Amino acid sequence: MSVKIENVTNRPVLLRLNSGKTLHLAPNTTSTEILEVDVNNNSKVHKLQDRKVIALHKVVKRPTVDRKKGKSESTKQKITV
Repeated sequence: MSVKIENVTNRPVLLRLNSGKTLHLAPNTTSTEILEVDVNNNSKVHKLQDRKVIALHKVVKRPTVDRKKGKSESTKQKITV
């Protein structure tokens, strides 16, 4: 699953993810989708959440529907050669 991180303060936030990348969040903005493993068991994330500096939002992916056929993309047949 993925998450989005929201900076709920009026100051910039720098956050080191588990992958080693650093996330720069401007005041009152939300990041793009980030893998959940990058924030799990991350002490900096927990610390900023406890201080109400950031908020984590889970991204729920819904299957898309092909309106012409009425089927979801996951049910399309795959052709192998």
